[in-house]
Amino acid sequence: MSILPHSTPAAVPDGARPMGEGPFLRPGDQIDWHYRPPGWQPGDASTIAPMRVVRDDERGLVAWLAPGTLQEAQGTTEGERIRTVPLDRRWLDPRTRIVEEWWGNGILRIAPAGAAWSVWLFWSAAEGSHWRFAGWYVNLENAHLRTDRDTYSSDHILDVQIDAEGSVRLKDEDELAAAIEQGRLTGEQAAQIERHASAAIESFRAGDWPFDPEWQLWRPDTSWTVPELSGIGELRRR
Repeated sequence: MSILPHSTPAAVPDGARPMGEGPFLRPGDQIDWHYRPPGWQPGDASTIAPMRVVRDDERGLVAWLAPGTLQEAQGTTEGERIRTVPLDRRWLDPRTRIVEEWWGNGILRIAPAGAAWSVWLFWSAAEGSHWRFAGWYVNLENAHLRTDRDTYSSDHILDVQIDAEGSVRLKDEDELAAAIEQGRLTGEQAAQIERHASAAIESFRAGDWPFDPEWQLWRPDTSWTVPELSGIGELRRR
């Protein structure tokens, strides 16, 4: 399991198991994908995306985040989305729980067992038979821990973007620097995140299974409904 040095793994329920250990869910089952910050306590802000299982086995989890999904997210006490908060205070402002709709097309998320990242596939058009693959987004994060219906991780800020032609670039390097300046991360932790980024890029160049072309051709079952977020009534809608 990949956990940042000197950090507390995302708090998870007792009995949580590493990704890749059964029992497994079936295609179409709902799973809630959680991102919790280090030191998370019940009631603290987090991100929860209800998703449909595509595949769940020893290699890891593949799940679909449908367009229009309502998810729990982290916002400021003024109701701002975190991504809209100016960088000079993004890691300083207190956070609260809000609900927001997933904006954009649906995405396929792949969490390989034991990896310090998940791979997200994006399509720039995803209506009817018109799907145009836009590339991969590698979200650097703790290796997932699972219960039967939920999976838990903690985001590592820095990410990797890979376009459909295979061009690679790092994303959010400015956020990583701000997180160090504002006390969210140490320099040692940031260096390990950068090593994880290099390992993820090597995985892409090796053609490992999360990057297999088969996933670009995958399409969701037309009978699937959009999963529902529990506890939505108590949260502020944005």
